[in-house]
Amino acid sequence: MARPFPLAVAALSLVAVALLGPGAASAQEISARAYLTPGGTVALGSTFVLNLEVTGTQTLDEDPVLPDLAGFAQYLGSGTSTSMQISGGQTLVSLTIQYRFQAVQEGAFQIGSIEVAAGGTTFSTEPLAVTVSSSSTQGQTGDPTSSGISATDLFVTAETSKARVLEGEPFSVEYRIWTRVDVGSYSLTQLPEPEGFWVEDLGQVTQPQVEEVFRDGQQYVTAVIRRVALIPTGSGERTLEPLGIEAQVQVRRRGNDPFERLFGRSSVFGTTTVPTTVLSNPVTIDVEPLPPGRPEPFSGVVGSLGIEAELDRDTVAANDAVTLTIRVSGRGNLRAVPAPIPDLPSDFEVFPPEVSESIQPRGSGLGGSKTFQYVMIPRAPGARSIPSIALGYFDTSAGTYRTAATGDIPLMVTGTVAEGPGGIARGGVAQLREDIRFIHLGDGRLRPRNEFLLDQAAFWIFMLLPMVGILGSLGLRRHRDRLAVDPAYARGRRAGRVARKRLAEARELAALDDSQAFFAEVARALRGFVADKLNVAEAGMQMSDLSAHLSGHGVSDPIAKEVVDCLEHCDRQRFAPATAGVEERGRFLERASNAMTSLDREIR
Repeated sequence: MARPFPLAVAALSLVAVALLGPGAASAQEISARAYLTPGGTVALGSTFVLNLEVTGTQTLDEDPVLPDLAGFAQYLGSGTSTSMQISGGQTLVSLTIQYRFQAVQEGAFQIGSIEVAAGGTTFSTEPLAVTVSSSSTQGQTGDPTSSGISATDLFVTAETSKARVLEGEPFSVEYRIWTRVDVGSYSLTQLPEPEGFWVEDLGQVTQPQVEEVFRDGQQYVTAVIRRVALIPTGSGERTLEPLGIEAQVQVRRRGNDPFERLFGRSSVFGTTTVPTTVLSNPVTIDVEPLPPGRPEPFSGVVGSLGIEAELDRDTVAANDAVTLTIRVSGRGNLRAVPAPIPDLPSDFEVFPPEVSESIQPRGSGLGGSKTFQYVMIPRAPGARSIPSIALGYFDTSAGTYRTAATGDIPLMVTGTVAEGPGGIARGGVAQLREDIRFIHLGDGRLRPRNEFLLDQAAFWIFMLLPMVGILGSLGLRRHRDRLAVDPAYARGRRAGRVARKRLAEARELAALDDSQAFFAEVARALRGFVADKLNVAEAGMQMSDLSAHLSGHGVSDPIAKEVVDCLEHCDRQRFAPATAGVEERGRFLERASNAMTSLDREIR
């Protein structure tokens, strides 16, 4: 029953503000400062919060401009809180924005100034110093003594199927979570981007298979959370960077503080949700080069390889099409297999192949098949043969190079040679296209006789045009009157126009090398469009309440989730390293535009 007390405090504060008058809050001087939570020293893999506190106002003119922390931290998310105090007859208000990061690089770093615009003035905070310590490779949020979560209670391991591989040889990497605490959910905060590897995702683990395993004398609940296959593209020693996750851990609440809900921790039946971040261990792989003497043509496959070829028929008429299917199968990086070049007779016309793939995990690597379909047209009759097709590969079981080859395929071409004028053989497609010359015969339109005026569409169009003009004028007048008296209607009508203008500006930024400005402009367009359509204040719109607002206006859950996902993606890209290219920004701009179109259709 602790809920009524904060509500009563808020109500009394509002009454006090009303009694003091509007000038009480405005008399407070606006200032801004930045500080770190929990402090200037954090453990590698743990979460720290960069707080931006603006006093004297609860609204900002523009979004704050944060410095680049990509060199040592991974952006996780942000939140906003406001406060109001009454002291000496004056109302003191403030706005605090919390930016959550995960420390991913050891060392001493400096966080530059944050620029924030409020009250018509731009403020810059003081730089902050932060030290990332490697005292624990498994990072936890907050104070382990207060939350009860230690480095041995929750961690992530990265295990490889092989520690020493050949160049081009696939191997798998398995990321597994180990826990002795109650993990409600988790999300990936940092995906490693291995340099010098071809990455093949082995499927998203949406429902992990949970097991109970003893490790170092302790019982753990464990599950695989990600599995990938890597193919090294060069030789030498390679290091796989850690994988980062954030887990929502349920711990028993030790105190009975009635204000605990107000500070970001929700307690249910005596438990508290504690966000906990963890980094996996880095992994070193030794990649050996392939020995000399590779056969040509070399497929690039390191493993095993088989090849077969067939024709869809063994007899074909001249100038008819026949399909040659070449299927390459085995174990290894089959995606890298180039299209074979059949050594066909000179009177064959061949078109570029259609390629299809079927790749699956096989053992500790990859396997499957890759199919090439060539359409061929023989131009002259006679007994023909498709010569053998060969591809080289490195056999890992035998430790030597081998060549896979097909046999010769016979083909009987029937018919006679087509002779053109003067006895010249007509075999080319370009010559066949010149066989017909079309003659332009003029207009060719027919006009009926004895037409009546009343039967013509133009007569009725001119007759009805004045009435349509009068109805349009009445509708326009009604629309303008409603714009003048109905602010919600006016905001809804202008929402599309304002959003299109902002998206046009974002489209110009997409071509520039300024990813943060692009995603900031797309976020402004989305937030402004949603606020206008729902008739709510854009500055006070919280991400946590957005889904509820949309559902209350009849928006379906998939559309509401898509809008929220787009806004969260903008936040991540604004404060994360600039990895989105021009094509990716263009695709996301189209996605945001489609989300706004779907939202507008459902609200209508």
